[in-house]
Amino acid sequence: MCLMFIDTAFWSLCRIFVMPSRMCLSSVHNTKGMLDSSNAASGQRWGSSSTAMESLYDIDLISKTVPVILDNPRSWYGIVSRSTKLGEGDVAHVHGISRDELKDDPLYSDALLINRTASPLAWFMECKDRTKRSSVMLPYTFLPTMPARKLRDAANEMKEILGDYDAIHVRRGDLLKNRKDRFGVERSLHPHLDRDTRPEFIKKRIAGWIPEGRTLFIASNERTPGFFSALSDRYKLAYSSNFSSILKPIIENNYQLFMVERLIMQGARTFVKTMKEFDNDLALCDDPKKNTKVWEEPVYT
Repeated sequence: MCLMFIDTAFWSLCRIFVMPSRMCLSSVHNTKGMLDSSNAASGQRWGSSSTAMESLYDIDLISKTVPVILDNPRSWYGIVSRSTKLGEGDVAHVHGISRDELKDDPLYSDALLINRTASPLAWFMECKDRTKRSSVMLPYTFLPTMPARKLRDAANEMKEILGDYDAIHVRRGDLLKNRKDRFGVERSLHPHLDRDTRPEFIKKRIAGWIPEGRTLFIASNERTPGFFSALSDRYKLAYSSNFSSILKPIIENNYQLFMVERLIMQGARTFVKTMKEFDNDLALCDDPKKNTKVWEEPVYT
């Protein structure tokens, strides 16, 4: 029987991707105000602490590449309920067991094998059948292109209105948390981020990438009203709040909004990220995105 993994993993062509039926929503990333500029700094949160996975992702669309079921269908419960202990049925949890053991031990030969601890990014990258020497390559951008249909439709409508545009992602808020050391000196994990994501520095940074007069879509978790207004003397600015008539009827949490904005940014002629993920990325800040756990003095000059 094929291997079945929970959450994320390398998926063989005969494997099934089991996604949780609901996703928890972090309160840190779920404040209201992004669709209403007049309420941007209120701090009010969306009501729900979780959302249905199907409200975020198009399960049928993902299944065209990698077969997917949620963890609540009858088929899933029917399989797992037979047994969860090796030797008492045909379901085995195999965390920590090597490939050689799985191959050589007859106890596993006919069992449904469940691995709950695979790398959280691995299945994005590739889906391989190692016995048939064939593979389906899944790029890093695969999952971000699989939002629920209503979110994709909203993004397409917004892109049509925007026309030919550029985009920047300006992540501030949650990443601008400083702390004082034992001498009372402010320290930050991203010492240049606050400076580099202010409009005066953004303008200088993107001048060589995005010509003056272009439509610039800004996706940001900055809550200060009018924070990016200084860019309006060079660009035609657009935000999600400009499309509230499209978004308010369908958006129930910020995670859905982030997914729509991600599609918008992917459709831009030029897209500038906050920090680089890959070597060829354009970015506002040169600080490493990965948490280095090194607290340094913030730089503002």
